[in-house]
Formats: sequence, C-alpha cells, structure tokens
Amino acid sequence: MPDPPARRRPLVDVGVYAAIALISILHYVAPVHAYQLHDIYRRLYYLPIILASFSHGLAGGAIAAAVVCLAYIPHAFGHISHDPASDTQKILEMVLYFAVGITTGSLVSRRKRTQRQLETSLQQLRSAEDQLVSSAKLAAVGQLSAGLAHEIRNPLASIKGSAEILADDFPAGHPKRRLLDVLIEESVRLNDVLSRFLAFARPRPIERRTIEIDGEIAAVVDLLEGQKEGRAVRFELPAPAGPAVRVRGDRDQIRQVLLNVLLNACQAVGDAGRIRIDRFTDGSRCRIVIRDSGPGFSREAVQNAFTPFFTTKERGIGLGLAVSHRIIELHGGRIRIGNDEDGGGGRVEIELPG
Repeated sequence: MPDPPARRRPLVDVGVYAAIALISILHYVAPVHAYQLHDIYRRLYYLPIILASFSHGLAGGAIAAAVVCLAYIPHAFGHISHDPASDTQKILEMVLYFAVGITTGSLVSRRKRTQRQLETSLQQLRSAEDQLVSSAKLAAVGQLSAGLAHEIRNPLASIKGSAEILADDFPAGHPKRRLLDVLIEESVRLNDVLSRFLAFARPRPIERRTIEIDGEIAAVVDLLEGQKEGRAVRFELPAPAGPAVRVRGDRDQIRQVLLNVLLNACQAVGDAGRIRIDRFTDGSRCRIVIRDSGPGFSREAVQNAFTPFFTTKERGIGLGLAVSHRIIELHGGRIRIGNDEDGGGGRVEIELPG
C-alpha cells in the first residue's frame, strides 16, 4: 500500500478513527449469542490499525492499537454490553492489536527511512552527474579558448606594434593619429580578454602561503577607489573583531577573485552606491560576505553566474565569475551568489579554508 500524500493524511486519519468507532458500535450492539459476529468485529479492528501504520509509521500504528484497545475494553469485560469470548482470547486479541500496529508501523517507518536515503543518494548522484557534464563542457571550452587565444595573440601583437610605429608619424590631434590610438587601445583590450581566456582555460598552479585576508581586502578596495568604477562608491568595512584572520592560498589569485567580485559590485551600484564587506571566521574557515545596494541578481544570472561567457553586460565577456569560481574551488573553498534578504541588493559569499 503506497503512502498517502500529505494533503490526504487528515482524511485518512478521520477515516481510521471513524472506522474504529463504527466497528465498536457494531460490536456493542451485536447480540451476546452472535459469536460469529463478535469474531468478525474483533478481526475488523486490524484494518484501521494497519491503515494508520501505513499513514504514520510506528507512531500511527501504536496509537491506533491503543485507541482500539480503549474502545474494546468496556465491551470485552462487560462494562458496556459483553463479548462472549473467553478472557484469555480477548486479552490475546488486544496483545495482537499492539503487535500488528508496532510490527507494521516499524516496517513502514523503516521503508520510509530507506526511501529518504535512496532519494538523497539519487539527488547526490544527479548532482555529481551534472558536475561531471559541466566539467566536461568547461574542459572543452577551455581547450578551445586556449587554442584560439594562442592563435590570435601573435598576430594581435604584430598589429599593435605596427600601429604604434605608424602613430609616431602623426602628431597628436591628427585624424589618423586618433584612429591609430583607437587601434592600439582596442588591441590592448583584446589582449586582456585573451589573457582571461587563458587564465580560465589553464589556471596556473597555486602557490600557497599564509595570507592575512583583511589586508588583502583593504588593498583591493584601495585599488578600486583609485579607478573610475569605484571612485563614487562608498565602501563599508566594519572593524574586524578578534585577531587577524589568515588563510593558506595564492595571494595573487585571491586578490583576482576579490577584484572581480568587487568590480562587478561597483558596476552594479553605479554612482553613489554602497558596498559592504564583512568577514567572519569559525577558526577553521574564513567567510567573506559582499553586499551591494544595486538591483540584485536576476534568476537567470543566479543560475548561470559561473557559466563561462554568460554575461548581462553590454561589453562583458562573462569570464570574471567563472574564473573566480574555478580559483576558489582549487583552493578548497566555495563561492555563492544571490540577493540580500535585508537590503535587496546583490550578495556574494566567499568561503576559504584557514
């Protein structure tokens, strides 16, 4: 018998105890000499006990058996009408009520536990399968990116060098000099994009050392405050409580993650925005929580935040968070994004082992 859905269980409970009441009434009004009817009614009590066991497991079976016994005792021992069976038979019947309720309920409870364990294992298996598929896709994208980056980088360097040589032949303000300056600037930008491709496709080995995380956060904030994106933003860095927090990791890579996340936050809040950076620790792990006053992440952005080349920006390439995610995973940590429940803006949480 399958478990009833949760929304139907109240109806099942009503049915169980209504059946107990009906059987008891029939039992009470049956003539004393109707031995067969009394035998049938005593056996009918097993049905609501079993049904309660399937609905609520061990507790349901035991409670239903107790209710049946309470309803049957006045009739069994002559307080209300009389069951013509012997006292031994009636006592044995009540013992069997509990035996059936407890045994059936125990089996149902065990089956439910096993089912929950199987569902948990199935979810973990599906999650692992999704991660394997995602890893395979990322590996293919990484190989393609690395190959394209190497193929494009050499001719790009030649284009940039040639543009710089040609620019020397024209004075500042000349129309052709302006075009060559644009060519040089865009070559530099494209080279930066290729560098990000390579960083994602082939991250360099981690050089682990002890890092004071508060100092790294302050250094990145100072850097952003000197740039256009972070000049108008108000950064809030509450004074850390307790001793300095240190983690083991690659200083340059962790700074890159902080820079990527905070730069995204600066672009989200725009002018006169606010970004709050909190740091927590439980002794073994360090947690950095970055909240901004921007519009927050869309559902699509949350689902695809770490997917390479996904971006909601007009000039973005969608590798900042993907690279950050890979770096944090290589460090044995986690990075999560979402929306702040209190302020409504974006929220990024970075967790690193101590």
